[in-house]
Amino acid sequence: MQAIGYGGQPVREVFRRVDPPIVVLVDLSTLFPRQPHGRGRYHPHGLQMTAIVEGQLTWWGIGEQGGWWGLVTYPVAHGPKHDPVTHWIPAWMLRKKG
Repeated sequence: MQAIGYGGQPVREVFRRVDPPIVVLVDLSTLFPRQPHGRGRYHPHGLQMTAIVEGQLTWWGIGEQGGWWGLVTYPVAHGPKHDPVTHWIPAWMLRKKG
C-alpha cells in the first residue's frame, strides 16, 4: 500500500536512479558564489571554483519542500590536479550537455 501525504495524495518515491548517468554542466561560480569585496590573494594551487565543469548525474532526489536535487560527481581542479566531488545540487543549476 502506498503512503499518503498531508494533502491526501500519494507520496512520491524520494530517489530516482539515472541509468545510464547523464553528462551535465555545473557552473561552480553559481553553486559557490564568492564573498563580495573579498580580500583573497591568488594561489596557483588553490581550488578553481569559478569554472563550468562536466559532471555525471546519477540520482534525482526530491527535497522536503518539493524541489528536485541531482546527485552529481564532478572534478574540482587545484593547480594541475583534479579531484572528484560528489554531492546534491539543485536541479535548476544543472544543464544537460549538448
